[in-house]
Amino acid sequence: MKVSVTARRFDLTEDLREHAEERLNRFSKFSDGLLRANVVLEVEKHRHTAEVSVHGRRGDFAGKAESDDMKVSIDSACDKIERQIRKTEDRLRVHRANTKEVPTMGETRIESQRLNREMMTLDEATSRVEGGEEVVVFADTDTGATRIVYRRPDGSMKLIEVAG
Repeated sequence: MKVSVTARRFDLTEDLREHAEERLNRFSKFSDGLLRANVVLEVEKHRHTAEVSVHGRRGDFAGKAESDDMKVSIDSACDKIERQIRKTEDRLRVHRANTKEVPTMGETRIESQRLNREMMTLDEATSRVEGGEEVVVFADTDTGATRIVYRRPDGSMKLIEVAG
């Protein structure tokens, strides 16, 4: 990452320049897409102000801080930028995790789920669906036949008997 440090109304020491560059180089552990950083340091009476802007592939980040010591101002501004970078990285991570493949034209998507069937009566199965379960697959205690009970979108329940 290319770093430029500018001083206003005071002479920039090598120590301050190194401190700013070192602090900004820590951002590389968060995001590899950072391209350049601009640091503007300003002294006005007893106020030491640091304005830091970082430009990258995934966006621009900026932080400004003011204190009685220039190194503290630099650190505070960089902390603000660090929070912004972390937040952006977290958003991208969540977005990537939530992104689903959209079926193309003519392609059908089928989701499957394996359910274990339990021995129960039809009344027990319907009470489970009324209790909140989406689908109940069961073996009828009288006949041993596999049956499926679920609630339809209109609110009614549907019973499917599997032949076999």
